[in-house]
Amino acid sequence: MTTYQLQLSDLEINREDIYLNLGYGGAEPDEHINQLLESVIDKAYQICRPQVAYIVCEGKLLSQSFIELNDVKMKIGSIISGYLEQADQYAVFVATAGEEYDNYLKETKLSGDIVAEFLADAVGSEIAEAAVRYVNEKIEEEGLKKDYVITKPYSPGYCGWNIREQVQLFSLFPTQPCGILLNDSCLMHPVKSVSGMVGMGSKVVETPYGCDTCSMQTCYKRKNLA
Repeated sequence: MTTYQLQLSDLEINREDIYLNLGYGGAEPDEHINQLLESVIDKAYQICRPQVAYIVCEGKLLSQSFIELNDVKMKIGSIISGYLEQADQYAVFVATAGEEYDNYLKETKLSGDIVAEFLADAVGSEIAEAAVRYVNEKIEEEGLKKDYVITKPYSPGYCGWNIREQVQLFSLFPTQPCGILLNDSCLMHPVKSVSGMVGMGSKVVETPYGCDTCSMQTCYKRKNLA
C-alpha cells in the first residue's frame, strides 16, 4: 500500500466546486457568505491533515457486473464494468480529509450555527475530492511508467455500485487504511472520506462520466456537469 500523509496546502482546493456543493450552481455567493466561507477555509488550512492511499491490484472482469481483484470478488454493476473492460490492472484507493477536520465538523454542529455547519460541510466535501484528485495523479504517475492510461475514478454508492460493496473494497487494504473505519451501514468515518477504483492499461481510453446512463439524480458528478 502506498500512503501519503498531507497538508492541506498539498491539495488544490477548487472554490467553484465548493459553490456547487453549496447549491449555487454557476453563481458566486454574496460578499457576506464569501467572508464566512474564507474563514472556514482558513481554519481548514490550520487543522486539516488529509491522507490518501492506494494499492495496484491484478484483476479481471468476471461478467458484465462482477470484478475480481486479488481474489476478492465485487459487484460493481454494468455501468462501471463497461469503463473498465480495457484495463490491464486496477488501483483501489481511499482518501480522507482526516480526523482533525471531522472533529471540527462535530464542533461546528454542536455550536448551533447552521450556516457555519453548512459551509464547513461543503468545504470538507471539496477537501475529500481534492484528495481523490491527488491520489489519482499519483496513480497516473505510476501507470505512466508502464505507458498506461487510467480511467476516471469510480466509487461505491455511485453509477450502480452498491455502497455495501465497500466491505469487499476495504478488504483489499490493511485494517483502517488512513485511519478510516466502516460502520454497520458501510459508511466511512471520518465522514469526509472517499473510496474507489480506477482502471489502468495501455488500451484504456479515459471516458467522461456517463450521467445519461445513470439514474442517480443527486450525484455530485452530475451537478459538476450540469
